[in-house]
Amino acid sequence: VARRFNVTRIKKCCQIMGRLEGNLTAAQVLYPLMQCTDVFFLKADICQLGVDQRKVNMLAREYCDAAKKKYKPVILSHHMLYGLKKGQEKMSKSDPDSAIFMEDTVEDVRRKITKAYCPTAEEGGAAGEEEKITAESGDAGKESMHLTEDTLKNPILDYVQHIVMSPPGATFTCATSTSAAPEGHTYDKYEAVKEDFLAGNITPDQLKEGLIESLNTLLQPVRDHFTNDETAKGLLEQVREFKREAAPVASGDEAPKVFRLDLVKEGVVQPNSHLVMAPLPNSTPTMQSAADILTKLKAADADTPKVLLLRDWTALVNNALDADAKLIPAYHAILLSTLRALDIHLHGEDSAIMKNVTIVLQSEAILKDPSNYWISVINAGRHFQLDTVMGGMKDADCVGKVIGRLMMIGDVLGVNPKSIALEMENDGDVNISNAMANMNLGGDDSATSPSTQSVEATLIEEFYSVKLSHPSLQSILPLPTITHNTCSPNLALQQPRESIAHKQEIDEYFLTDDPKVNGKSKMKKAFCEPGNIDFCPPIALLTYFGGLDSGSSGSGSGAGKGVTISRSPENGGDVTYTSKSQVEADFESGALHPGDLKGCISTIMVEVLTKTSEAIKKDGSAAKGVKALKAWEKKMSKQKKK
Repeated sequence: VARRFNVTRIKKCCQIMGRLEGNLTAAQVLYPLMQCTDVFFLKADICQLGVDQRKVNMLAREYCDAAKKKYKPVILSHHMLYGLKKGQEKMSKSDPDSAIFMEDTVEDVRRKITKAYCPTAEEGGAAGEEEKITAESGDAGKESMHLTEDTLKNPILDYVQHIVMSPPGATFTCATSTSAAPEGHTYDKYEAVKEDFLAGNITPDQLKEGLIESLNTLLQPVRDHFTNDETAKGLLEQVREFKREAAPVASGDEAPKVFRLDLVKEGVVQPNSHLVMAPLPNSTPTMQSAADILTKLKAADADTPKVLLLRDWTALVNNALDADAKLIPAYHAILLSTLRALDIHLHGEDSAIMKNVTIVLQSEAILKDPSNYWISVINAGRHFQLDTVMGGMKDADCVGKVIGRLMMIGDVLGVNPKSIALEMENDGDVNISNAMANMNLGGDDSATSPSTQSVEATLIEEFYSVKLSHPSLQSILPLPTITHNTCSPNLALQQPRESIAHKQEIDEYFLTDDPKVNGKSKMKKAFCEPGNIDFCPPIALLTYFGGLDSGSSGSGSGAGKGVTISRSPENGGDVTYTSKSQVEADFESGALHPGDLKGCISTIMVEVLTKTSEAIKKDGSAAKGVKALKAWEKKMSKQKKK
């Protein structure tokens, strides 16, 4: 449901909780999403709820259009009783005296009704003007709480009309100033009761007394049942015990209970691990993505356990690959095959990083303890304001991205890592975001370092520092060290293109499933301006895949092993380089020609693509995944042309 709607639409549904659109916690957008999901989980044909739930029920009907479901649920919205106190548009769960409950005693009913608000005329002045302003601003959905306009808002009359006189043939009896009969006057129409009350023939006390008698008459059979039936009696006592028990409040010395998935306890991951999250799936997985992951995995010490989390359910809620249940695992299969092949090429069989990495599929991990996982996600949402979680998002963006960011906190709590390596925009287009962040076109070293951390990092750090700050929790759930991937090589083949119309990722990057011939064809088209070392894709690729010493952790483990570039005798003959700085010096001076540089890296890329292609072909799931993603890409391309 979340992937089908934007934030604006879900905000409107949050009025069912009596919340202002601009004053929502992130968890409050979960409420309408979950309630809407219940309709389809229960396979409900008819939804009969209070009119305050109308917007979320209509969301369910809209979802049917979006999901192409033929049959929509029928929505029946009934009247909402006013709360018994002044200004209460409906009962309040936090105020027991705001309504009459089925288990209320005779004394409870009398106390509540006697103290209840009972106006004899519509209020004017400042109070009325304030209410008008409230209605105009749509404050907390009050304008949608009732089916008919009511300017009096008298809860006593409301109970008389919708409780006492609601059944066919029902009557209401109360004392009046015009009736001499001791038992008062009996009405068979509500309109007559209201007319006499507004005319002063029934005083507020007389109206209340009549309602007390009527309500107690209605409730007495219920009381008898819970008194005489032992099972019912036990259940009622249990409910009352729950009410008597105050919500446990942790003292300064007592650690609050933390609900979370514990993958260490479940034996899925090792303690004190280094966590890396795979990018959200897309139809064109690139070598840049694989290089980013390997760089983030290398950021941890060699003896630190490493975890690569494949966030398949986060991909679903973000509508990645149209949330296709076959395409998401297809992407992951291709990514893993590429990672393993590239890892061996860069580091060798014995020193390969991936052989010591624990691969965790998010959905399988969550299902180890789904209740505690989703409670942790909800608790994260309760802590943060919606605007904080949204960060730079727009209201027009998919609300699923908000859920995905909350899920990341649940994921981190589940793994309980010692360290995490994140992208600057972890749930964005990481195929290009990291490379663009690291691209230094102006020669300013500061451009290679992010000026701010990601939204996800901010959320994780604040949640740990506020919600898990108790000393005893800090030893169990310490704040992990969060780093942002700024050492990853920039493997872009072209300069950033301003116009989206000119963006073609197929030409801007080497794809993980590129055939070996693309090693030459793409390199031939790659940007390579003579003397320009600020942005020179061939040098970047030669450094990473050729194993040159770059002076950073972004190069392969074979850095400094040396690469020989073949040149004709008139161009100086063959030359061997061991570092990036040597190549840059010759290229900038003109001693190294772009054609010779491209020729060398073309040969290396043919070798790399040959290895990755063979690895994908040997992996049945990955091979099928390539075909599935290409078919989907072709389908999307046709739809765009229509």
